[in-house]
Amino acid sequence: MRHPSPLSKRWPIVGLCLALTALLGIGASAAAAAADSEIARHVGKAEALAGADLKAPLFLCRADSLAVVKDTLTTGQRDWLPPTRVFDNIFYIGNRFVGVFVIKTSAGLILFDSTTSREDVEQHLLPGLAELGLDPKTIRYVIVTHGHWDHFGGAAYLQQTYGAKVGLSAADWDLIDHTPADSPEISNHPGPRRDLVISDGQALVLGDTAISLYLTPGHTPGTVSAIVPGREAGHTYPLSLYGSLAFPAGLDPTERYGGLRAYRASVQRFARISRDAGAVGLLNTHVFGDGGLERLAAARARTSDQPNPFVLGKDPVRRYYALLDECLQAAELRLGATAP
Repeated sequence: MRHPSPLSKRWPIVGLCLALTALLGIGASAAAAAADSEIARHVGKAEALAGADLKAPLFLCRADSLAVVKDTLTTGQRDWLPPTRVFDNIFYIGNRFVGVFVIKTSAGLILFDSTTSREDVEQHLLPGLAELGLDPKTIRYVIVTHGHWDHFGGAAYLQQTYGAKVGLSAADWDLIDHTPADSPEISNHPGPRRDLVISDGQALVLGDTAISLYLTPGHTPGTVSAIVPGREAGHTYPLSLYGSLAFPAGLDPTERYGGLRAYRASVQRFARISRDAGAVGLLNTHVFGDGGLERLAAARARTSDQPNPFVLGKDPVRRYYALLDECLQAAELRLGATAP
């Protein structure tokens, strides 16, 4: 009697494995197609929210958004803009990639960010202040939105030269302190001495001006955002200043990043804070990322009978944060996650 060979006994098992593999492949393809469809849905909603006036931040919905930021860093940090008056009490000094918003108060100046280096301060920030009629000796605070060199690089010089108090969140002070001393970030851009530690909801009051500061982790563990009053012709306009731009590469917090989930929660929360404050305008020290670059050009070309291009209205501010939320959901799905 002829007995079945061991190989013939295994054929049913092999066939079953092949069938399961095929089914799994079909399932994976279907899941990928469903994810792609959902990503496209979020991107479409972001595009609809952008309308004709908020197209600049749409690059954040792209899979290569970080490459866009890096390209703008390379090309834009050498392209310095004319120092610009934004409101009677707010000014911008910086380049096409990143810069400083200067808030003038009755008791001195508050700076949001500090340029990237001592050289930037000496060659651009100080001459820009002089051109705008502002005295660097009256700088009282430098609020660093987050602990990356392109935001804190000039802070140590301002601290040492003018006695300015430098503020970051505790988490981003730690981020700077824990960066290796021989890394390019620190060796080329020494960090400031730990000074003011910003807490969530803190009110920074200087003279006739009160600024509300909030912790909005995501881009870094302790990014700082703010509600800032813009003043012009006897009117005060609440402005929403978000302290970060580029999305982190992972979902969860690390020593250097807050993670996509925290970023989205921060965007949703700061959208509510901005709404409750009645915010009618947007600020970001990365002016290319929120349409600020175009608004600065309009401010420089503006005639006395034209409205302030930074006064957008409440609905554009709402749409801006809703747009970011849609782009964040698309980014989460690209990482194979279900948006919370």
